[in-house]
Amino acid sequence: MNNNDFMMSLLPYMAILGVVIVGSIVTLVLVKSSGGGKSNDKYQGKTKTTILKEANKKLASNPKDPNALMAIADIYFSDNNFAKAMKTYRMLVDLCAVNPDLDEYKINLRYGISAMEEKIYKEAYKSLMLARNTKPEDFQTNAYLGKIEFMMKKYDKSISYLLYALKIKPDHDESVKYLGMSYYKMKKYKEAVPRLNRAVSGHPDDKEALFALAISCNETGRVEHALKIFTHLRPDPVWGPKSALYSGTIHTKMRKLDKAVIDYEIGLRHENIPTEILLELKYRLAGVHSSEGRLDKSLEVLKDITRIDPGYKDVQTQVRKFRELSSNKNLQVYLNAPATDFVSLCRSITNIVIKKTKVNIIDVAFTNAEYVDIVAEVKAQKWEDLILYRYVRTDGLVGQIMVRDLYEKLKEHHAGRGFCFSAGGFTESAEQWVEARLIDLISKDKLIQYLNKIDTI
Repeated sequence: MNNNDFMMSLLPYMAILGVVIVGSIVTLVLVKSSGGGKSNDKYQGKTKTTILKEANKKLASNPKDPNALMAIADIYFSDNNFAKAMKTYRMLVDLCAVNPDLDEYKINLRYGISAMEEKIYKEAYKSLMLARNTKPEDFQTNAYLGKIEFMMKKYDKSISYLLYALKIKPDHDESVKYLGMSYYKMKKYKEAVPRLNRAVSGHPDDKEALFALAISCNETGRVEHALKIFTHLRPDPVWGPKSALYSGTIHTKMRKLDKAVIDYEIGLRHENIPTEILLELKYRLAGVHSSEGRLDKSLEVLKDITRIDPGYKDVQTQVRKFRELSSNKNLQVYLNAPATDFVSLCRSITNIVIKKTKVNIIDVAFTNAEYVDIVAEVKAQKWEDLILYRYVRTDGLVGQIMVRDLYEKLKEHHAGRGFCFSAGGFTESAEQWVEARLIDLISKDKLIQYLNKIDTI
């Protein structure tokens, strides 16, 4: 047999050998890729169904078989079936005392995580602490303890664990978020802002973190950034009502009242608004309508509030006030009209305070939209005097400080007499203070008498 014939006779055997070699390589690759081998996969690539079947068979003869329990617990845990995982790991926790071969750290850690997912926080905390006692510098135990402390509203402890965890894994998104949220809950807004910024940059759909960031920005002077976030969140069914309330409040402070109205109305369009948010949205909306002179709209909103909660804040008082204002246009002008109309009304009152006199107004000073001082020469048939009239723009109580200041102005102008008007009243101390001085206090009832004598401004 020549060499060619010999090689041809070996071809079938070489082909078989090649198949065997390739098959061996493929098997080795599959085992390694699935974590197989003694060091990686104790289940040797079996399916979950097979593992569960074999484990349950072992448990039928020995309900405390640790390997079978561990196999079942791990499958439940990987499937996020935390209720069943917790129950099975609980059995393994009890076995750890008598079986040193069990991985006590892993069992306590996973039992704690499962309990946390089931919101059984005390059990979770105890088990996670046991895991940390075994591995105090482990990332997972510190991260999960930080999260559970947050869930239990122990924010200072949460911060401590999360800072430790983030030293090990600085880019762990969930730990960054809960660290920021913990600072936010403790009202440490300056520390919260950079963490929450990182959290939302990676997860822009995390509405909870976005809302907390907006509050933190607002509290640290980043008002425009806060306003952008609140405006963005207004349509959200969960965070929308609160966000609309905050954006409306910011716009109100900026005196952008038209935008504030839009904010409050968007917030009120939501369904199932928490009662306290609903009432405050309506209360703030009524306030904006009132400040813009839309008393009818304000009164309508206030009546809505009384139907929900008759005792809410000062709503009953405001309802009475606006009903009265609606029937007295000059009183509306006195309290709510633009400054020019208010001053014009005060000049008209000045002319009729003292009957049968000739009044010559020589000076008008409007101070911080709080009050107007009018100095006038007043002449009667048998006397004449310089009189200072102060009109305080409030329906509340005017105190002693205001009348003391009026007295000082009397001396500056060398006026012989003073009048102080209020659409509300005066404190007892203010009334006592003027008793020995030439100052007359004109409260609401008397003021309305004067207002009723004047043609509507």
